[in-house]
Amino acid sequence: MSLQKTREFILQEKMISLTDKGTIMNTNKDVIGTFQGKLIKIGNTYRIRDLEENPVLTIHEKIISIHSTYRFYKGGEQDDDKYLGQLKRKIVSIKPKYWFEDPQENRVFTMKGNILTLKYKILKDNKEVAEINKKFFKSILKGTYGIKVIPELDDNSTMLVLGIVIMLHHEKEEKR
Repeated sequence: MSLQKTREFILQEKMISLTDKGTIMNTNKDVIGTFQGKLIKIGNTYRIRDLEENPVLTIHEKIISIHSTYRFYKGGEQDDDKYLGQLKRKIVSIKPKYWFEDPQENRVFTMKGNILTLKYKILKDNKEVAEINKKFFKSILKGTYGIKVIPELDDNSTMLVLGIVIMLHHEKEEKR
């Protein structure tokens, strides 16, 4: 997916769908990609696709894990050489705590705020790199939220941020 330095996004979930499915748009509401999970929820796999339906990011939910874990891969396959890292959740915590770590298990991103209300920030090296909020746009529909990413964040990291946000939304929906 060519992000073309887009740094403000709208994620809109399809309301009537058997699978978790939605569109990724820029602030002009031009569709720049899609995301979709599988119908069967056990060990779900999500894919972010470009407009030609080519997978650009695959996220697989690890089934056997003490805490929520999602493995991220570049492209459409879950090959070791395409592995980018994983999103994890702290096992015991009053408020859910999440982080994304690279293949060497170094923390790259941490999340701060209220993930359940979709109002939080994503930090890299203790610096805010993205903000997620349902109220960024005036006519917000259910299942629609905004993401603002700092201009300095490269396209690969921005794609990871989009994947993280989609998985945190999935986590929120699973808790209902």
